[in-house]
Amino acid sequence: MNDQIEQIAVFIDFENIARWAEEVFLDFELTPVIEHLQSRGAVVIKRAYGDWSRFAHYRDEMMENAIDLIQMYSVRAGKNRADIRMAMDALETAMTRPHIRTFVIISGDSDFGALVSKLREYGKYTLGIGPRQITHRLLVKSCDEFVYLETLLGENAVVSEQTATDMQAGRNLLRKALRALGQRGETPVTSARLRQTMISMEPTFNEANFGFSQFNEWLEANADLVDLHTRDFRLYVSLKERGNAELSSLAAPPPAAATAPPPKLESPSDLRAQYRQIFARLKMSASDFSTRRDVLRDIYRELSEHPGEYTTDSLLETLRERYELQGIGRSKTMLRHIWQMGFRQRAFDYGDQPASVRTPVWLAPDITSESAFVRRAESGFVYAVIHAGLEVNAEELAAVLVNDREQADYIQTLLNELEARGLIERDNDRYRLPGHSAIPFCDHPALHRICREIEQVQLPENAPRGPEKAFNLARRAMIQRSQDFSASARSYLYACRIQWDAVLNQDPGATLEDLRWLIASYASVKAGELSQVDKDYSQSRRYYLAFFSLVQEDDPLWSRMRGLINPMLAYYWANAGRELGVDVSSWNLSSVLPAQVAMNAVNHPNPELVAGWRQRTRDLAEVNPRVLYRVVEQIRHNYPEQPPYLRAADEIQSILEELKQPLLIS
Repeated sequence: MNDQIEQIAVFIDFENIARWAEEVFLDFELTPVIEHLQSRGAVVIKRAYGDWSRFAHYRDEMMENAIDLIQMYSVRAGKNRADIRMAMDALETAMTRPHIRTFVIISGDSDFGALVSKLREYGKYTLGIGPRQITHRLLVKSCDEFVYLETLLGENAVVSEQTATDMQAGRNLLRKALRALGQRGETPVTSARLRQTMISMEPTFNEANFGFSQFNEWLEANADLVDLHTRDFRLYVSLKERGNAELSSLAAPPPAAATAPPPKLESPSDLRAQYRQIFARLKMSASDFSTRRDVLRDIYRELSEHPGEYTTDSLLETLRERYELQGIGRSKTMLRHIWQMGFRQRAFDYGDQPASVRTPVWLAPDITSESAFVRRAESGFVYAVIHAGLEVNAEELAAVLVNDREQADYIQTLLNELEARGLIERDNDRYRLPGHSAIPFCDHPALHRICREIEQVQLPENAPRGPEKAFNLARRAMIQRSQDFSASARSYLYACRIQWDAVLNQDPGATLEDLRWLIASYASVKAGELSQVDKDYSQSRRYYLAFFSLVQEDDPLWSRMRGLINPMLAYYWANAGRELGVDVSSWNLSSVLPAQVAMNAVNHPNPELVAGWRQRTRDLAEVNPRVLYRVVEQIRHNYPEQPPYLRAADEIQSILEELKQPLLIS
């Protein structure tokens, strides 16, 4: 039986990966990566290489995943010595364990390209995993298959500029693979064989990078290029005769396969399915009901008995160790997801410091009991349902949240508390977000103009409508983005209007959450069009601010659009120089982090640029102060001994204090 299971060996250049993750996300979770590899076969060797005195806070997660920690002592600062040891161990494994066929190299370092090539000479299948931003192309091309780390970490990069470029490259690869197979007389070809061919031609191809969980779904989304038919329960694919023709008219209907009417969601069971999707998106399904309640109660007790003595990280570590001594397996990742329930609903207080896993934490002043804390944390799910514009069915909400449809009174209590806090309001028999507009979030000053643009869109009289059509246009916009910002902006604008009407008409499957995602996507592309094409840096500012007013750190949209946050902030700040005609090309904006742009701007010799950057930062602080606190935290954590960076952090901090921005905003 074991001979039939793929045997996998994993080698992790942990220093390379962790440094990247800490700069971009402040933290790194390896568990999702290991879970992905376990779905492919038996992971029989797992080794991580690094200086564990530097990365001691990751040891517990490493041990939870049974990873061997290989200590690499640093001879001099900044020198990564893992490559030689990793290469030696991987080659030794290849020569002494012939039953292990798949070798996984997790790194972005091009030095491992030679190792991968040698492993392939030994007949091993090589899978590379690394960050999109720092992985060298040499390593990518050396592997049989390469998966971007962001995809495995659940960072939805569907809307990023890089992914838009990749989507067009993916379509080109699809044509190329089908033509090659056709020349050999092998079309129509099964979708499984087609995918293998595409990966052999381009190791980084992965439909998950484009937001699709299945290859067949990605094919259906590209039905303008291919013909699809099913035979003997297999999907067969061939290239359309006019497969080179791209989508042209924005008002033209999409391919027939993509215009199927959305499913009707009328029964309570269908509504419950939508609730479960939100429940899973909030990562609340990572633990069962009793575990969630136990952990929430333990968090409350520790913070009430030791206020300000814990940081988030130290508290979760204390709880994890306690559970381990009790023989209860609760990972730190799971504990962090439960903690986030309270964080999203402002159940914690960080004093006058930015919210961070390293900042001392208290209970919020209005949390006066254990039951009040549990209700506050669990109310986040009910709020997310209303935030998405869904109908409230107390019995079905109770079935999802507490596994008991009879607990409808508990759901009503949560609704009452959310209403008392001013987070929701009742409109006849429906709950909604506060606001006077039909689309509540359009009351925000930063969104006035963009909402007016959407309302003024005139759709062709016979144009297809509904949420499915909106998403088809959004997919088209993603593809167009890499080639034509203007066309992409028009597609997104049409998609916004269609979804807008669907929400107002309460069409099945139409949610406010999806509308907000489409509007944020439109804002990001329109900002790019004005900035990159029209060079109208002043006018682009309002679209950047609209984007950041929607994408808040404690909001579900944050994780959905996380891949865009850093580049949007970097370009927004760099435009302070471009608006003055200052050359900022040396800042390398395609790969630079916002902290680096802030450092360049604050220390620039041109006082007008510095003043322009400050004004942009003030404007941003008005709509999204937390993203600025995030940059301050990145700088203080990653550049603690570099005065130019610290000067930027101090400047951002002073602007936030000057504006008296609260740390946790409503």
